[in-house]
Amino acid sequence: MKKSSTSYLFECYIWLVNTIARGPITRAAIDDMWARASVNDYKTDSIPECTFHRWRNNVELLFDVTIKCNTRGEYYIEDGNNLHSDDWRNRMFQLFAMNSLIKDSKELRHRILHEHVPSGEKYLTTVVEAMRDGCVLEMTYQGFAKTEPSTFMVEPYCLKMFKQRWYMLAHSVGKNKTLIYSLDRIHALEPTTQKYQLPKDFDAEFYFRNVYGVSGMEDQPQEVEIKIEAYQANFLRTLPLHSSQTEIERQEQYSIFKYNIVPSFEFKQELRKHGSVLEVLKPQWLRDEFRKDLAYQLSKYQD
Repeated sequence: MKKSSTSYLFECYIWLVNTIARGPITRAAIDDMWARASVNDYKTDSIPECTFHRWRNNVELLFDVTIKCNTRGEYYIEDGNNLHSDDWRNRMFQLFAMNSLIKDSKELRHRILHEHVPSGEKYLTTVVEAMRDGCVLEMTYQGFAKTEPSTFMVEPYCLKMFKQRWYMLAHSVGKNKTLIYSLDRIHALEPTTQKYQLPKDFDAEFYFRNVYGVSGMEDQPQEVEIKIEAYQANFLRTLPLHSSQTEIERQEQYSIFKYNIVPSFEFKQELRKHGSVLEVLKPQWLRDEFRKDLAYQLSKYQD
């Protein structure tokens, strides 16, 4: 157990939860699986007892689960359904658990395809641990609009994945503002000894409740109605764009969906990708905006 980098330890934590979550399992069986696990870089035959319990405690803190031992000496996850809840911790767990499963199933790697996520993934462990420990981060960051990176302090509030990118919502200490940062635009990220307190009333789900994407959180939601052709409506039914989505009319040729949402840049771009099969009905200003965009697009194809 010589390797101790945070990214490696995180992989070990995921492996341990995956292993125990499959059902009650003894320490001997855990050690047997550990000896054959791909994450076991040094191919040790067992996990030392002190290491096992340290991992167990860290897992409980990171993923808000409880690992218990029954009278037969078998370890299990108390209320394992928590791992499949909509909590941010468990979304993170599901993501890393899949990566861990693929690593342990080398012969299937070429048969499991997933979307590439930019290099921001390497900072996930640092951000998660800083959120867990309440540590201020020193970040060197360069947004797309900036010509050079800058270094400043941030207090990480939460993480969100959107369109293959990881975003961190954080309070900028210098600007005294809560801002969103794309992890793939980070040049360097280090924890400091400075501590911070997450605002008691902060709720990540509530903060993003009115938006599709990662912008417009401070704006007021509006009622939006769209009309979409019947076949394409199937995709919206099975994967709603937003929690407020309601199908208010369903006909043989089309359906009408209603949203209570901030018509942010990301939301409008998502509607535009449906092209001619989608029509914006409300609000009128958004309908007018789409009409102007279409007229401009059409002008580009006139010889």
